[in-house]
Amino acid sequence: MNKGLAIFGPYPPPIGGVSIHISRIEKHLIKENIDFQIFNHGHASGENVVVTEKSKLWYFKMLYLKGFKAIHFHQFFKFHYLYYWVFSKINSTPIIITIHSERFLFYNSIFKKACVYFIKHTKECEVITVSKELYDFFLKNNIKCSYLPAYVPPKPSRKIELKKDNTSIYFAFSIWKCTQELSEDIYDLPLALSFLKLNKLNFKMLLFIGTQEDSDINYLNTLINKYHLKNHVVILFEKQVVEYVHNCKFLLKTNKKDGYGIALQEAMDLGVPAIATNVCKRPKGTILFNKTDLNGLQKAVEFVLNTPKQEILKEKENLEYHKELILKYKALLYE
Repeated sequence: MNKGLAIFGPYPPPIGGVSIHISRIEKHLIKENIDFQIFNHGHASGENVVVTEKSKLWYFKMLYLKGFKAIHFHQFFKFHYLYYWVFSKINSTPIIITIHSERFLFYNSIFKKACVYFIKHTKECEVITVSKELYDFFLKNNIKCSYLPAYVPPKPSRKIELKKDNTSIYFAFSIWKCTQELSEDIYDLPLALSFLKLNKLNFKMLLFIGTQEDSDINYLNTLINKYHLKNHVVILFEKQVVEYVHNCKFLLKTNKKDGYGIALQEAMDLGVPAIATNVCKRPKGTILFNKTDLNGLQKAVEFVLNTPKQEILKEKENLEYHKELILKYKALLYE
């Protein structure tokens, strides 16, 4: 008898957009009585979670995984596109592939064409993209796919209070891991620190980093010292934003590249305004500015400081994308 659904991807800790998505959808799977197993590309295990320890051997094991009606792969490495194609040659189990970023669009043309080929020739496959721009690209290349952001609303959580002084206002900044490449080419942490340097008499940054193990701490400290912000950045490793964000005036994403920005919707759902670059489709209600534009960021912050919160958040939507994903699971498992 087939067991139901297998999910392959990261599960917290560490804390990241994909791992949070999987941990939250788990609760809805239980609620809907869907039989499932999570294969964690990481180190944490649990009642429904099998730990793979990031072992390459597990990729080989997954090729011959039997007893499931469907497998959901969460894409986060380039070689995965080739892997899915190989998987479909060996294993007849239907698969879902969720692509969680727009990095695909920035691959060189030869590699991009190869990935398009592998996706098109992966059998029994449904592709989901959280990026509207990537969705449009796939449609132009005759790849059948769905646009479905990976946002799952946060449940009411405990609130952890931070010590505050009389002069500084916290704002939140959340990234998966801190390396020089990601910080400068994707997250644009230097832009956020440039803003903080100009406004350090008024602000402190609450910097959430999903994984300490994979971060370059020396680079991070060097960067903070470069901007003379040692006493103005509070670093929280592997902590959930939802437990701390109420301490903040706003949440900021300065990304040069992005897919959607789950943390933005999460903050707004918890009553905290969100500010972000306009590099992709963002949750409604987000205050937008152009990437790398420090002056535009400054104006966006001034707007948040001088506008009633209810006015800022009036465009926010109550999103239920997770219900659409549950329906996709049920269609594969029961129809």
